[in-house]
Amino acid sequence: MAGRVTIAQVAEEAGVSAMTVSNVVNGKPGASEETRRRVMEVAGRLGYRPNVSARNLKAGRSGLIGLIALDLTSQYGLEILRGVADELASAEQELLVNASYHDAGREKDRIEFLARGLVDGVLMIAPVLENETVELLRRQKLPCVIIDPRRLAVPLPRLSVDNYHGMRQGTQHLIDLGHTRIAYLRGEEDLESTSIRFQGFEDAMRLAGLKVDEQLVASCDFSYASGFRAASHLLAEHRPTAIVAGADLMALGAIDAARACGLTVPTDCSVVGFDDLPQAAQSFPGLTTVRQPLHDMGQKAARALLSVIDGQRLLMDHMEVGTQLVVRNSTAPPPGDSTA
Repeated sequence: MAGRVTIAQVAEEAGVSAMTVSNVVNGKPGASEETRRRVMEVAGRLGYRPNVSARNLKAGRSGLIGLIALDLTSQYGLEILRGVADELASAEQELLVNASYHDAGREKDRIEFLARGLVDGVLMIAPVLENETVELLRRQKLPCVIIDPRRLAVPLPRLSVDNYHGMRQGTQHLIDLGHTRIAYLRGEEDLESTSIRFQGFEDAMRLAGLKVDEQLVASCDFSYASGFRAASHLLAEHRPTAIVAGADLMALGAIDAARACGLTVPTDCSVVGFDDLPQAAQSFPGLTTVRQPLHDMGQKAARALLSVIDGQRLLMDHMEVGTQLVVRNSTAPPPGDSTA
């Protein structure tokens, strides 16, 4: 197509209004996912490119979005970051990435730096978010969306997964297989999601008429090593027939701990995780886990932030996305079960 492709041409080809095309390419809400995909497919095929520089100049914006992650090494954070980057790329916004490395002071410093007019808004992945930092964000009026907040009482737009029902579903899977001695590996205690997931586990057990044995509950830090250590102790001292872990890395550590104890997963001990990181499908046996749609979380958070930057009010401050149980080969009926 000769010359610069216009919004009107994209609209005609996609069978929608010019306003719909404008909203989609600028990352604004209102269009269905099907319409968004159709508009973006047509725009890409025709070679449409919005004049982002002129748009940002007119609006007094930088066209930059800041992102502060807890660290830049975890697969969890990287999957969310990939979703953010994909969404911002489609809106032709640039991304400036920082890491706080679990340091509240560094996190506050990064926000102060970004709030000097450098970025139009900021996304934060599992931030520490001390009260002083929250007040700084509100005082600076810097548009912000929190992904997987460490505490849900933060008075800022935030996005998380349905941790409660996800963990209930993962636990119920083991109960349905016939397990009654189920151990639980908790995550970092300062995270709200740790408490919510454990509540889902407790409620699944209670509703099935099963008691949560405190000796079968261990605190970890979401790492492979902590999962290995905790599971090794539980298997040696208390011998559960199944282990539920609050994160995939801990679950993978539990699988190797069982192997080190001379046990076979899932014949002697079943294991369930939470995340569905790429390693879950690559492990042996494949890990049964509760999938967090991490890429989608990044996309939705970025989309919400762009809406806030555009002055739109979000329908709700706490956005939640669903989970999905992914059954692989790390779960089976308990040893000696006649249905096995």
